[in-house]
Amino acid sequence: MRKYNILKRQQKGITLIALVITIIVLLILATVAISTLTGENGILKKVDNAKTTTIVEEEKEQIKLAYNAILADKMENGNKEAIKAEELKTELKKQNPDVVVADKEGETNKIEVTFDKSKNKYIVDGKTGEITGPVSGGENPESPWNTGKTVEEAKEQNKPYENKTIIKDDFGNKITVPEGFKIGQESATDVTGGVVIEDVTTNEDGTPTDTNGSEFVWIPVGTVYTNEEQSQSKIITVGRYVFKEDGTIDATLSKTEPNDQLKTNSNYYFIEGVKDSITSNEHAKDIVLFRNSVSGNGGYYIGRYEARVKNRRTDKTDSDIELEKVNVKKEDYVYNNITQSQAAKLAREMYQEDKTFTSDLVNSYAWDIAIEFLQEFDNRTTDKTKPYSRQSSLNTEEDGLAEKGTNHLIDLSKQDKICNIWDMASNSYEWTTETYSYPDLPCVIRGGSYYNSSKYASDRNRINTTDAYDIYSFRVILYM
Repeated sequence: MRKYNILKRQQKGITLIALVITIIVLLILATVAISTLTGENGILKKVDNAKTTTIVEEEKEQIKLAYNAILADKMENGNKEAIKAEELKTELKKQNPDVVVADKEGETNKIEVTFDKSKNKYIVDGKTGEITGPVSGGENPESPWNTGKTVEEAKEQNKPYENKTIIKDDFGNKITVPEGFKIGQESATDVTGGVVIEDVTTNEDGTPTDTNGSEFVWIPVGTVYTNEEQSQSKIITVGRYVFKEDGTIDATLSKTEPNDQLKTNSNYYFIEGVKDSITSNEHAKDIVLFRNSVSGNGGYYIGRYEARVKNRRTDKTDSDIELEKVNVKKEDYVYNNITQSQAAKLAREMYQEDKTFTSDLVNSYAWDIAIEFLQEFDNRTTDKTKPYSRQSSLNTEEDGLAEKGTNHLIDLSKQDKICNIWDMASNSYEWTTETYSYPDLPCVIRGGSYYNSSKYASDRNRINTTDAYDIYSFRVILYM
């Protein structure tokens, strides 16, 4: 009898342990299941992303159907004339009465198509049927791109977005944040002070990428509100400009017609070459797409610093193919001693092709819009005797900054910082995709340099394609 009781107690003990283990296993499985469903990479998130993609594809399909319907009708009637924007507008409204169509300002035979439910906007070429976009979206609170968060809330959240996301600043201005970025901890909470985003992408094993930590500043375009009541605002326009000594735009020299030619006081001119232009320098990856994106998304991003590189470098030549990966990090060295073609290559290869945004070497529109913005909302703590467009370098060769940038300076009076952007007037000249019509000097560098006190932030200098000195660097832009 005693032996039986002992065995009975032992059997009860084994049953309790098994029960505890079972409960623990179930809790673990429940935790994993919840994470799988609701995490950043969870099933629900992926379903939401898939929904977004499906909406976009369906909307593009509607546009294609309207275009093909007109094309088929023309072919049937032997009409070889190109499709006109007005015809496409009529057909789109016929197929979907709720769609909003309008002429694209400044673009011949192009229209803007905005879908009522998603608020996604597309740019459509009436002649070719080419669809760009969505170039904006998220005005609808139900849009998967709209978080409803402010810059301050996004900064506190301190994590990257998986998709293109719209947030707003203290004054209600909208900022489009690209995938893989978060709001930087040094960001202002309103666009006039400089909203900073930071790259937080990682490799598949979780290790930081070469670009992780790179920072960019939002350059807003259009109406920029400057108070919470939105009773005060300024307008930043899309254009290429020549600035007078007082900082105002020279309307005569800033005229860019015909063919986007910026006039000079000589027989030559500056032009932002289209991607299929034939000259020896590198052109913008797609200047039309850039302008459309900037207008549709309400802005773009410019590197917070001149392009940087992790390791100190030796001089580069135009034939040197061993180029280090570029970043835009405060602590790293300025990427100088580089040619214009090398700068363009590195800027474009900074991010992969499958991203929902594009990186490129800064173009003349991006540089001039940025100068206009910085001048309008100038928050420099240094001497403001000169408007920023005419500001020359605050440092000299003796400061030894060609590889560091003025962010390394202890002397605050020589730091070139404005609206969270560094060194557009100081340190090194910066390559752009702008072209000068004199064939021996097709490249254009912008900004000021420690080497020459007469050059300034909005200045243009003509250079050949093979130059690579420590006074030549570059800046990367991002657009959605």
